[in-house]
Amino acid sequence: MLLPIELKPVESLLFRSDVVAMGTFRCPAHHPMFRDSGPCTHHTVVFPRSSTIIRHAGGAAFTATPNCATLYNKHQEYTRTPVSRIDASDWFVLADDILLELTGGDERLPFRATHVSIDSLTYLRQRRLFDAVANGDSLGVDEEAMAIVARVVGAPPLSAVSRAMAERVEAVKRLLGAAPARRFSLRQIAAAVDCSPFHLCRAFRDSARVSITSYQHALRLRAALDLLRETDSGLSDIALNLGFASHSHFSALFRRHFGITPSQFREP
Repeated sequence: MLLPIELKPVESLLFRSDVVAMGTFRCPAHHPMFRDSGPCTHHTVVFPRSSTIIRHAGGAAFTATPNCATLYNKHQEYTRTPVSRIDASDWFVLADDILLELTGGDERLPFRATHVSIDSLTYLRQRRLFDAVANGDSLGVDEEAMAIVARVVGAPPLSAVSRAMAERVEAVKRLLGAAPARRFSLRQIAAAVDCSPFHLCRAFRDSARVSITSYQHALRLRAALDLLRETDSGLSDIALNLGFASHSHFSALFRRHFGITPSQFREP
């Protein structure tokens, strides 16, 4: 029996089996459902493709960007505040019995964290799977989707820092998520959140497990996947539009991040 899926008006279902469902969420900031689209209808793993501030009911706000996966238990209430002009994301829903095997949690609250950082390979794998499904290729979707979700739920939770520093870290994520191509100096970023560069860098690395520079590079490189797939722009133009100094700098970082070249990703 196919998984029963309840869709909201801003969602589209791309694939469904008795193991997994995959879909998209595209909600412009001016849409009536943007702030509150109602309780989550399924236990859901979400991969953001834009930046949004999310607050689960009773919890602290966090900045969801393409550098993380967000986790929602069924019936979770939450609100969002815009950073980008749209909340664009892709999501997975696994059958409950399979999800519980992966998480080891209880059936009401299989996810204990609201979000986790995801590495470049996990991000690339889920993007390639969504691209394949969107192009009508359903071969091996169940197996690959389970493997991707397993990588997400197996990721360690983000480290705790003081509340004041956590708010500054989230403010930096919002700043970079709103304009990933903009060239900020470290002092500009630190001044924007009223913190010394030294203390900000240490808190950011403790919380996000990467440096501020690496975080911004990851945002730019993950945005590059859209430009490579959806435009005919040359690599030099894409590099400059995303804030990289040169085509060669962009290509070298892309290969280091994803393990392939931009041209290899663009190949059909």
